[in-house]
Amino acid sequence: MTLWCGSARERLHSEGDSSVYEEEYKIVVLGSKDVGKTVRKAEFCTWDQVDGVSCCLRLSELHLPLQVNPQRAHDDPIIKSLTQRADGFLLIYSVMDMDSFWATTGYYDLIIELRGHAETPLVYIANKTDYDGGQVVTSTKGRDAAFDLGASFYETSVKCDPERIKFVFHDVIRQVRSVRNQAKLQEQSCTRMRGLICRLSLRSKRKRSQSRTRQKSSSSEQSKELSGDHSPENSTELSTDQLVFKS
Repeated sequence: MTLWCGSARERLHSEGDSSVYEEEYKIVVLGSKDVGKTVRKAEFCTWDQVDGVSCCLRLSELHLPLQVNPQRAHDDPIIKSLTQRADGFLLIYSVMDMDSFWATTGYYDLIIELRGHAETPLVYIANKTDYDGGQVVTSTKGRDAAFDLGASFYETSVKCDPERIKFVFHDVIRQVRSVRNQAKLQEQSCTRMRGLICRLSLRSKRKRSQSRTRQKSSSSEQSKELSGDHSPENSTELSTDQLVFKS
């Protein structure tokens, strides 16, 4: 899936100033050779307006063989870094190549293994639908695979439908936003819970302090009462009584 559209190779862009944007997204494009993807640079930046918000997409491409060696991928610093730092992924196969379709399952497993969790914004793309030779990978196969991976599904042809590529990017951006919003809500919930625990802890400390103060006060009063029973005044009275009795 090329990221340049039309005969003039017009780059996807927004009408606004591309140097100013509100949100940034790191998207990795994955697919085997000859599925129709090319970023043309190590990192390709494109700008667009998505739901009224200016966005910068930093797109990177991973060249992977049909059969991925997990250990080699783990040892490759570029694959590991791009996969772990990415916000979302475009997983691409060619409808003319069944091997490229089966390879996407291995790519997905690699993504999940390197990231350590399944909360990954993902768009599953069937490319080269404009070819007249007939599709080897049917739409049903692609749709079912996308469902199994929990991904959005698009059939594309950059040559015939460049505008649809924008929908693909907008989809992955919205998925990333959703994940970010959920993370914020969880953080806010955790912050409120920590605050509640802190307040309960302080309240408990105050109660223990007040209890100790009351205990000290009660002990002090009891000590005074006990000491009052043997006061010098009482001793004098007893002595006087005794003297009177003797006389």
